[in-house]
Amino acid sequence: MTSQSVDIPTTDKSWAVKAWILQAIAFVLTFGAPTVVAIVLLVNRTDPQWTGFPANAYRIAGWAAFPFAALALWIAHRWLGLTGTELGLRAGRPTRAGFLGAMGAGYLTMWLGLLGLGTFPEWVTGEDGNPIGAMSAWDGVTWSLRAGLVEETMLLALPMAIMLRLRWSWPAQLAVLMALRLPFHLYYGPAAILMALIWCVLLRYAYIRVQLIWPFIAAHILYDLNVAVVPIGPLRAAITLAMLVLGGIAFLSWWRERGRHS
Repeated sequence: MTSQSVDIPTTDKSWAVKAWILQAIAFVLTFGAPTVVAIVLLVNRTDPQWTGFPANAYRIAGWAAFPFAALALWIAHRWLGLTGTELGLRAGRPTRAGFLGAMGAGYLTMWLGLLGLGTFPEWVTGEDGNPIGAMSAWDGVTWSLRAGLVEETMLLALPMAIMLRLRWSWPAQLAVLMALRLPFHLYYGPAAILMALIWCVLLRYAYIRVQLIWPFIAAHILYDLNVAVVPIGPLRAAITLAMLVLGGIAFLSWWRERGRHS
């Protein structure tokens, strides 16, 4: 008799194909346009200052990301059978380090990623030669909400639910998270690799111990609001300091408990 080693049952392989098809389609619908723009910026290294149809199309794509992300989560639940707990939408156990601790961990992760990014020179500049990034308060709020809600659900909660169901190893998980998080940040140039690596390593570490996406959504929104909307001054400094302290305490507590969880 010939022995055959199969890591995943046939039915699970079929499920995996459907799951990754959903993930790929969700990525294209939510981050396809930003990825195209990021590649253009990566190549040209200058803000194209698009107006008219390209600018309107990009804005519409940004707003459409909200319903597309919600639809992807609904399909993941109905078609793939992933539960709200698996998708990180509902707590399946007490949140270790608390909601604020997990939120601080998410904030600290973003701060460290952008700190690493700052060690490289600006890759893209505006037509006047200065770094790009200025936006109105309204655009800052909508950008922050979209970044927090869409990025963390589509690029962390959904792929982690799929990979945990399939029992993928942590290196495979990290590779997938990097592949999803990097493309639309390519406008940062080579520094985007370091930033995405820091984000994905620390976010995966924190998320595995919490498995609830809401603290990381809140952290992403708060970080972006603090950068794009809150003026430089005591309030911004206080928010940053409070979140970094909470995040540091959370990571320290998880590190001390590292032997209890896979």
